[in-house]
Amino acid sequence: MSDENTENTTTAPDTQTAYFAGGCFWGLQEYFRNVDGVTATTVGYSQSNTPNPTYEQVCSGTTDAAETVHVEFDPSRVTLRTLSLLFLEVIDPFSVDRQGEDSGRQYRTGMFFTDDVQKAVFIAAIEQLIDREPRRPAVLIEPLRNFYPAEEHHQDYLEKNPGGYCHIDIAKIHNVRNRQKYVDRIWDLTLEQFAVTQHAATERPFVNEYDETFEPGIYVDIVSGQPLFLSTDKFDSGCGWPAFSKPISADLVTEHDDDRVPGRPRIEIRTAETQIHLGHVFDDGPAELGGHRYCMNSAALRFVPLSRMAEEGYADYIPQLQQ
Repeated sequence: MSDENTENTTTAPDTQTAYFAGGCFWGLQEYFRNVDGVTATTVGYSQSNTPNPTYEQVCSGTTDAAETVHVEFDPSRVTLRTLSLLFLEVIDPFSVDRQGEDSGRQYRTGMFFTDDVQKAVFIAAIEQLIDREPRRPAVLIEPLRNFYPAEEHHQDYLEKNPGGYCHIDIAKIHNVRNRQKYVDRIWDLTLEQFAVTQHAATERPFVNEYDETFEPGIYVDIVSGQPLFLSTDKFDSGCGWPAFSKPISADLVTEHDDDRVPGRPRIEIRTAETQIHLGHVFDDGPAELGGHRYCMNSAALRFVPLSRMAEEGYADYIPQLQQ
């Protein structure tokens, strides 16, 4: 950042800063404010051709500035990679000069770096995005040229005006701290695991990992390791995917209407904690087992055999397999 264009923010000791442009800065600031480890946020204008531009000047298009959020964070609590992945999840990274209902050059998306370390982190995040969605992102990765704090009434706008305009899903803002706990592991899943758990894709029947696995053990959430199903509740349904009569506990999963297939409404099953897609539940299971068939994707699960359960921290569930 050049000496003549410096932003009027100070950084506390042992914290770092990052700059993200993602549409209207009101919602993006509120999103980052809810991240554990973010210590301060400031909305402003970056990459401006005009020193200290006003909001009206930025909206006029004459400054080429981008609405940007300056994020100060404690790297011992949240990493720059985590912030980058959370950012890519909450914006539309393929939209050019538009986010939500807002369009214009000032709403372009970008991760503006201040050194080569930040540049490498941002590029790695974009490369992972391209692996999962093989399209050219519109997110700019370029050096931060300048940052000017916006007017005071724009700062912490949604905190002051809870019902104010926000292009970001409020549910994502409220859930970001929970999402933060798992986002790095989610983005490190295989491409198939990511597609199944994040985009509700369905793996191929009969050739997936656990369709024909019937040895004693426990099936856990591929992301968190939360126990979900016991081998004693698994049965061969002939459908080509792992089938269970019930989860270990009903409160471990949530049900959601799924009408994506025309004429075939289904009930989707997600985990309560990580909210990943597991599969669907049907009422055609064996009557003697309760009549339900939890048809799950192997890609959303990890099987821990009985011989390894104690070693991996699942000893408390061993008695349930021996009943």
